[in-house]
Amino acid sequence: MNKKHLILLFIFACLLAASGCTTRTSDSGYSLKTVGNRIDSNIYVLNVTMLGEPKSNKNLGGEGVQRQYSDIYGFGNSRLWQDGKGLVSVHVNSVSPSLNYLKPGSDIVLKTTDLKIMAIEPGYTFEVRCRNDYEPVASLQNNEITNDRYDTYELDYCRMTNPLIEFTGEE
Repeated sequence: MNKKHLILLFIFACLLAASGCTTRTSDSGYSLKTVGNRIDSNIYVLNVTMLGEPKSNKNLGGEGVQRQYSDIYGFGNSRLWQDGKGLVSVHVNSVSPSLNYLKPGSDIVLKTTDLKIMAIEPGYTFEVRCRNDYEPVASLQNNEITNDRYDTYELDYCRMTNPLIEFTGEE
């Protein structure tokens, strides 16, 4: 072998060794090809009526780790939900822009990050802005390519657009 071939072989061996020392937890880049087109950058404006008392996860016990992470599905940390984050059941009066899985007149559960929503009682109408958050129904194995059977969407990170509420329920 000549010197040029030895250098190329050495570079290839170094790259091979370096890739073997990494701890890959992603799907080797396939996610950018398959999941990227499922990420929705719209903000959805919903006019909703509160159906029941808000539920908070503040009473869940457990130790949270303050480790932050970032992956193809977003950025977050592994702490449990704190006070002010919770779930609310609402009746959807309108949604803009439209979503194929959500029609006005539907009753749904929203995940909220807005403390003000925790004070709203049933029968009050208010407006929220939410993300249509894509999450696969199952974790992906290395190099696994997603398909429609993995797709789930939910309205997440919902926050009130303003503090205005209006009572529309029966007195």
